Amino acid sequence: MSAVDNSKPPVVLIHGMWSTAETLSELRRAFEGQGYVVHAPTLPYHKEKSAYDTDDRARLARASLQEYVDFIVAKVNALETAPILVGHSMGGLLAQLVAARVQVDKLVLLSSAAPGGINSWSWSMVRTFGRNLFRFPLWRRVTEVRESHIRYGIANTQTPVVQRQIFDMSTYESGMATFQIGVGGFLPHGFSRVDAQAVQCQVLVIGGTVDRITPIKIQRAIANKYGARAQLLELPGVCHWTVGGSNFPRVCSAMFHWLENKAA
Repeated sequence: MSAVDNSKPPVVLIHGMWSTAETLSELRRAFEGQGYVVHAPTLPYHKEKSAYDTDDRARLARASLQEYVDFIVAKVNALETAPILVGHSMGGLLAQLVAARVQVDKLVLLSSAAPGGINSWSWSMVRTFGRNLFRFPLWRRVTEVRESHIRYGIANTQTPVVQRQIFDMSTYESGMATFQIGVGGFLPHGFSRVDAQAVQCQVLVIGGTVDRITPIKIQRAIANKYGARAQLLELPGVCHWTVGGSNFPRVCSAMFHWLENKAA
């Protein structure tokens, strides 16, 4: 770890679906290597799969995006200065919802899930989610990801070793949150909708051109949502897994270059 640079804002990392803070270990080390103080909380009710019992899964199944956002807002409010929020996948959506409620320094969105009002549906997304989308009632079930879905839609440009590591780190996810992002995103007042005018900071949107679960069209729409405050970086040949593996050096180079230029 490099020496802490107290002139830099703290960083809060927000993981995505089927994940814990462990998922973002490479990202955390990269920021710490640049002198940032990093906070990487695990979202409520998330833990290793083997640690769940029936009651744990029931609690997670009912967890809402509101609970996740409230949890992160409390973490941000406990900091002395406004942080940089870095969110991956569902964490990218959560970062936007948080930034609409509290002051943050900057937003970095890596392969972000779509806020409500942006159509996130595609055949590749449906294929990646697989049978999870047919669990009824979804808002009372947990979802989980298979290794075949990771190989197809989440880490399709990664090595088999990395794909297996992602699967081994994966856990259950809330069906309620899944429903709110997917179906609920079409509702005019769904909680996944982000008030873009309430997000006052600069926004970096990074997306891979071969991402199959949050395709590049979603990243373009998110950047467009924030207008002149946003910059979109499209990485050719990069999949959804922008927080580690073979894609990570390119992601880090783009991300830290943007942060350095926006430091003033």
